[in-house]
Amino acid sequence: MQGDGAAAEIAAAIGLLNEFNTNYSEGRVTRVPDSSDGENIGARIARPAGGLDLILLTRGGGSLEDLWAFNEEAVARAIAASALPVVSAVGHEIDFTISDFVADFRAATPSAAAEIITQNVFASREFVAEAPALLARAARRGLETALESSGQLRGRLARLHPRRRLDESLQRLDDSQSGLLRCLKTAVRSRRQSFDHAAARFLRAKPSQILKARREALRQAEARLRLLGPEQVLARGYSITTDAATGKVLRDAKQVKPGQRLQTRLKTGQIRSIAEP
Repeated sequence: MQGDGAAAEIAAAIGLLNEFNTNYSEGRVTRVPDSSDGENIGARIARPAGGLDLILLTRGGGSLEDLWAFNEEAVARAIAASALPVVSAVGHEIDFTISDFVADFRAATPSAAAEIITQNVFASREFVAEAPALLARAARRGLETALESSGQLRGRLARLHPRRRLDESLQRLDDSQSGLLRCLKTAVRSRRQSFDHAAARFLRAKPSQILKARREALRQAEARLRLLGPEQVLARGYSITTDAATGKVLRDAKQVKPGQRLQTRLKTGQIRSIAEP
């Protein structure tokens, strides 16, 4: 793939691959070129099992002149116009051509390009091979999660069951009754102790002596009250004058008005009078 006309063949091959892919995708492929159609590059394309995924543009190492076809404008334009992704792998790792910069991806060498293109295929095969084990593990995890959720749900239902609430209420009632009985016993014991202490103090104090002392104190208080009472004052010759209409005690002559009816209380009896002007 070098020398005169190589660039045109490369560009034509890229165009032919795109055209074939389009016709194949639309179901219009009726014939695929074979070796009887000449020695051009398009005649050496093998019919794929399906549509094309990409175009690998590659060549082994060589001199700058050997690789020059990949620097041609026709090749660069064909790569840019390609609807299929183009992977460029021309020459050795140190070789760079215009095709490398126009392509969708550059591989350092043809073998590196092959690894890059096929790595997803092998990864897919590994995934398919591991799929049964992955599915089994996923199923086990799902079952374990479901069992755990079911256990939690059963626990919640047990806690919310009416019988559980009734049992808890009965337990609280028993605790309350026990606490009330303890409080009553404690209160009765305390009152009994207080009564016993009061009875002991009462017996030590000799109630008869206390009663006698209280009677004497009451007698003295009565005597003091009698001395301070108005009857004692009246007995000594004093009198109490009040307004006959209102009963208000008069303490000052200026409070009396001419013609005002008065009532004077003596030790024995009362006197009614009228104030003169």
